Amino acid sequence: MRNITDWINRELYPVLFNHIDQALPEFEFKRKGGNWISSNGRKITGEQGEVGKVYIWDQAPGVIKDFTRGSKSVIDQVMEQRGLSFIDALKHLATIAGLSVPRGDMDQEAYSKYKSRQEILEACSDYFIYCLGKSEGTGAVEVREYLHTRGYMDEDIEAMGLGYIPSQEKLLNKLKELKYTEKQIAEIGISSDTRIGSTHKLVIPYRAGGSLKGFKFRSTGSETPKYINTRDLDKNTAFFNLSGVKGDRDLVIVEGELDSLHATAKGMENVVALAGSSVSPEQITGARLKGAKKFTICLDQEPEKAPETADRITRIINLILEQGTNRIYIAKLPDLEGGKVDPDSLIRERGINAFKTAIEQAQPYYRHLFSTITDKYKRLLENRGPLTDKELADLIEDIKETGSRIDSPIDRDLYIEEAEPEAMGIRRESFSMEIEAIRANRSREAKVASLKEITGKATRLVDQGEEQEAIQTLEKGLGEIKNKSGRDLLPPRLSFDNILEEISSIPPSYKTGYKTLDKVIGFTPGAITLVAGRPAHGKTTLLFNLLLGMADTYRNKTFYFFTYEEPARNISVKLLNRLVGEDLFKHYRDLDMAKKNNYEFIKQYIRAGRTDIPSIEIAKDKLRELIDRDRIRIIDKNYSVESLHSLLVSLNGKEQIGAVLIDYIQRMNTTRKTQDKRTEIAHISDQVLQIAKETGLPIILGAQLNREASDGPSLTNLKEAGNLEEDANTVISVYCPKREEEERERAESFTDVDLDITVLKNREGAVNVKTTLSWSRHTGVIKDKEQRGPATYK
Repeated sequence: MRNITDWINRELYPVLFNHIDQALPEFEFKRKGGNWISSNGRKITGEQGEVGKVYIWDQAPGVIKDFTRGSKSVIDQVMEQRGLSFIDALKHLATIAGLSVPRGDMDQEAYSKYKSRQEILEACSDYFIYCLGKSEGTGAVEVREYLHTRGYMDEDIEAMGLGYIPSQEKLLNKLKELKYTEKQIAEIGISSDTRIGSTHKLVIPYRAGGSLKGFKFRSTGSETPKYINTRDLDKNTAFFNLSGVKGDRDLVIVEGELDSLHATAKGMENVVALAGSSVSPEQITGARLKGAKKFTICLDQEPEKAPETADRITRIINLILEQGTNRIYIAKLPDLEGGKVDPDSLIRERGINAFKTAIEQAQPYYRHLFSTITDKYKRLLENRGPLTDKELADLIEDIKETGSRIDSPIDRDLYIEEAEPEAMGIRRESFSMEIEAIRANRSREAKVASLKEITGKATRLVDQGEEQEAIQTLEKGLGEIKNKSGRDLLPPRLSFDNILEEISSIPPSYKTGYKTLDKVIGFTPGAITLVAGRPAHGKTTLLFNLLLGMADTYRNKTFYFFTYEEPARNISVKLLNRLVGEDLFKHYRDLDMAKKNNYEFIKQYIRAGRTDIPSIEIAKDKLRELIDRDRIRIIDKNYSVESLHSLLVSLNGKEQIGAVLIDYIQRMNTTRKTQDKRTEIAHISDQVLQIAKETGLPIILGAQLNREASDGPSLTNLKEAGNLEEDANTVISVYCPKREEEERERAESFTDVDLDITVLKNREGAVNVKTTLSWSRHTGVIKDKEQRGPATYK
């Protein structure tokens, strides 16, 4: 028989809460903050009364609260209002919520017992709230004044559901008046401690997992302990104040119940409390079932207890990681003039936005793990001076050991980045390899231990004459080890929501700036686009046209152009000529120049300090704006591919980089020794691919084709290609037919020519698509053939 209680509390009520106005139309519920409030005068008894006095709180999504008539479950209301059986009421509500009632037999008796206990607990809560808000007795006044001194306004107190117990005797009389039996009253566990209602009068309802578990009673004076719980209070199966996790699915874990309630009362969602010194696996599982996708840990900060707090946080992190979630963040509260700081005091002194800011600025868990290690050694440095060689070795081992326990490869890489092994004289690759070796060794040790346990058990069975059972034990145990080994090979399981989230985070491809090309390709982030061509066929010219086009289209980005073939000043002259965009022959036809072309004239014009040609001055202003505002950067330093990797990873974390263009890859070098040029290019290509994947940037590579490509380019013509074609996401060729004609016939150079662009490879679209652009070789302008007039930039 299946207990339906868990399904109702964990699935039905949290989802149904968003559709309460449809489930209970008789109350005409309207949203107010995170709660539902009736907009008519109907009471839960069916009578008419004062408007807006029936509530459903998000902390208790299955309970209808009527402060003049008591409480009732949503299911009971539907059963009574519509004359339905328990099962039919469930089906009705499940349909509204878009759920299906679990199949099979259900233990309705267990649900009835649960509901009965909830009813009396809710009756107690209503009474406590009434006493705190309405009673004029000395005790109620003292509790209210205490809460006011903590910075809670009356509306906060009401929203937090806090109460006051005048005495156990008065509570007993009230419950008997409501027709509860002495047995029911005894079962809620309040009468087990005489201090409840005597020294401990402030009541905190203990809501967790969408139901009321019991109460905590707090002293407002100096009595110890400060808190007393109802008997057998279940604090381990769900976080305090946990209902359905909403919004961005970030569950904020604080220490104290009042911290959690105060933040919730101020309109902050998903703030729960530990309810103890640490976290249980059941709490994490329950939170995930309620919709939590990430966890932010925000414990109290006490300077004198910092190491102990750090250790607690580490234990919580490890438990959450064991439950298969690695989106964990650690929030640090701002200092309030020294001493202890908790969310409650921060909200009281600086407002809820200060707490929200602390949560928004929370650091990833691997940063906490790393700082916990280094803090220990920093204390040694501060107290005694530089670390000894042995202590430095211990530090490195501690960092490796902790890193080996991080299952996510991405988080492990980020942890290693945080550790900066290079600063300790260790290559990053070596550091990663040692961490992987520790992980592999731990996995092996676990297998050996399991094998020893299984064989030991089988041996004992053989000694007892149970040979058949020994064989079964071996078969079962070995099967489990094989299954575990297989599971270890898989990455963490992704839900469909995870996949959608990953897809939604993929940035769109960048436009090329050419209408004919944009119909076929784009520059894919995190991938390589290869622009391949023979010498003098327009490869470099197309690259700097693409640079200017993208800089103009994406004006809030910086575009990098790494030139391995020409100095940056030569590329700058070509960019300037491209921005002029017109034949300047009329200005230099009578000048004594060795080469009569735009490039030579622009260089002479600048050397002479002239400013008399408007088109050049306009182009200078455009280029100045592009360079001085960091929209483009031209770099001619011959970085090795390893140095380029480090540079781009570093820059990508600081700048809004649009794309990286490199002219051209066969001229790049590597610090690694290789057998020949082909294997060198293969290594460089692989490293560039890793740059693209790690940074998420589109990398646009110039590549040179063999001269044998005279009959038209193909993928086989990539010079010393290595893995270029395999690693590239897209390959386009650049081919100028007139250039072939010039070489064959030794004819005079053509000024305006066709430039054939062919898509040779395209993982995201059609291949062997050809388009023809127009190339003015005097001006460096490449544009769509149908484009009229000069191609200008803003």
